Amino acid sequence: MVLLIALMALGLSFLVNKCMLRLLREHAAILGAPVFEELLKTLPAYYWNRPVFHVHFFFGLGEALYDFANSSRNTGRWAAFSSIISHCIFGAVTELMLHQTGRIILTVPSAIAIHCAWNFVVMRAGNKKKKVVD
Repeated sequence: MVLLIALMALGLSFLVNKCMLRLLREHAAILGAPVFEELLKTLPAYYWNRPVFHVHFFFGLGEALYDFANSSRNTGRWAAFSSIISHCIFGAVTELMLHQTGRIILTVPSAIAIHCAWNFVVMRAGNKKKKVVD
């Protein structure tokens, strides 16, 4: 069931992120993607009483495979590693907040905020590299 939730979240996130990218451009990765990804990973796991961290891990693994397959060898390797690590961090924060507060309404916004911050830092670092190369 955990793998099914992660695959469902991956598929839906891919479709939603693709649409948001057209509308919001680079802001989609910073603001939109974290909201939908965290909701799609966490809520089904929570309501179906499945381990939230494991769903986040498998989601990160799926995203890593996508990143590796759709990027240059060196970039893909680092993007894949980053996907796994970051989604494990998001999952750990989500799990910790859930255990600390016992309230999903407080848990998901925390994960979204950390995910937004992560994507902001990663996008900013990527833009700095582009400016150096250009």
